[in-house]
Amino acid sequence: MKVRFATITKRINAPAVGRLRLGSSAKEWIRSTFGKPNGAADSKLAFIEGMRGLAALYVVLTHFCSMAAPQVAKGKAGDWVRWLMAPFSYGHLAVAAFIVISGYCLQYSLYRAGDGRLLQPKKFFKRRALRILPAYYACLILSILTCVWVTSRFEGQKPFDQYLPLTPANVASHFLMIHNLSPTWMYKINGVLWSIAIEAQLYVVFPIIVMGLFRFGRLQTLAIVGAAAWAIAAVFPGGMKLYPWFGFLFVVGMVTASLAFRPHLRTGVIPKGMTAFATAALFATYLLLNLRTANVWPDLSFGLAVAALIYVMTVEPGGALDRFLSWRPLVQLGLFSYSLYLMHHPIQQMLFLWRPAFVQTAPAILAYFLVVGLPVILLGAYGFYRLFEMPFIRSGSARSKSVDRVVPLALPLRAAKVVRRGPVPE
Repeated sequence: MKVRFATITKRINAPAVGRLRLGSSAKEWIRSTFGKPNGAADSKLAFIEGMRGLAALYVVLTHFCSMAAPQVAKGKAGDWVRWLMAPFSYGHLAVAAFIVISGYCLQYSLYRAGDGRLLQPKKFFKRRALRILPAYYACLILSILTCVWVTSRFEGQKPFDQYLPLTPANVASHFLMIHNLSPTWMYKINGVLWSIAIEAQLYVVFPIIVMGLFRFGRLQTLAIVGAAAWAIAAVFPGGMKLYPWFGFLFVVGMVTASLAFRPHLRTGVIPKGMTAFATAALFATYLLLNLRTANVWPDLSFGLAVAALIYVMTVEPGGALDRFLSWRPLVQLGLFSYSLYLMHHPIQQMLFLWRPAFVQTAPAILAYFLVVGLPVILLGAYGFYRLFEMPFIRSGSARSKSVDRVVPLALPLRAAKVVRRGPVPE
């Protein structure tokens, strides 16, 4: 007996939170505060921008603590400062989250535009290049100047010593975006640019991975990439410093989008199961961090947790976490999170150099960074975004064209989907 699957279409204008039984004034406040913003932010799932903003902010706070850490080691801070800084010692987890989000968003865009296949690789590479390279190279030039005029003054002092020396090989490897391939280049000049090189290299192999998802299947592709990551870590000298497991997490993000838009025909979407999985993965991350294992294990568990949460918020929007991450300030922060991630490092070094004379102990340095440094970094990163990101993002007139955006519906129907009218996403 053949079963015809219906296609469900409906126009969605208000967020799920609008269904709460509240007074009109309370509803308006929730919509204005937690609703998805108009404009560029609305071109993607709002919670994704919120996640990016939080991850970038966490990296900034991590580097605040690392710059004050030498003062702690010298005994210039009490136990309470160590306790305060302890949660901000895991910047690699934020990078793992970025990698998962990147894989998810790229595959999500393919389902949004069609059946999930990459039909125009040249257009994909052009858009990716315009999206990341202008800001990257502008940041690299400014970071080189910062090394010459600021970082060099702290030569031999932690954490500045890991960004030096400034050599032709370091500069060339950064311009070629291969500096992640050698530990002697990896963290030089600007301590965050290594992850941009990894992401750019993942963009290069993205079309091949998309082909693998459709030719071999999701689990098989994950297994192939996982085996390749293990081989790199095990065979090549210093392979662990190459962070090969980030390639696996990138594919995890892609598979997350595939599961949301092409669920298993028997089980459909499984938000409750994924919520339980995310909870278990977060608990595993906590245990692994306390056991002080190699970064690969907490990175993997945290990346899987992030992927599971993204899945839940995609197929079952409107939950508490979705509303929080769609909070307007977080979404706005997420819009320039790339610039914040790139530029906070050189700006922070300048702030450290030009700090007041009385700012010497770890508590004073942390307070100075939080009260003075954070607003300056946010403003500087936003200005950088306006100069080197915004001009290369698709113009507002192009985004205003209406298209069908496919959003998963939490029903185990093969062709069930909601078609939502919205601007053309970036």
